Amino acid sequence: MEEPADSARKAAEYRHDDGSVEIVFAVEDGRVLTVREYPDEAAFADATAAAEYVGQHEGVSELPGVEAFRADGAAEE
Repeated sequence: MEEPADSARKAAEYRHDDGSVEIVFAVEDGRVLTVREYPDEAAFADATAAAEYVGQHEGVSELPGVEAFRADGAAEE
């Protein structure tokens, strides 16, 4: 059974109208951490144009590459 659209549960996946996909990574103390994949760099640039860039987050930079999170375990070619 599908979770309700307003669910903020770990691994909940959402598809946005702009073609991006967002997945809930963690929920703790009322905060929600997501990972969002954009269909291309132009869509990412549009979505972040008004945001302030503040550098790299150490905790995220230490995570393994995307291949570690693929369901089939296959590396991207």
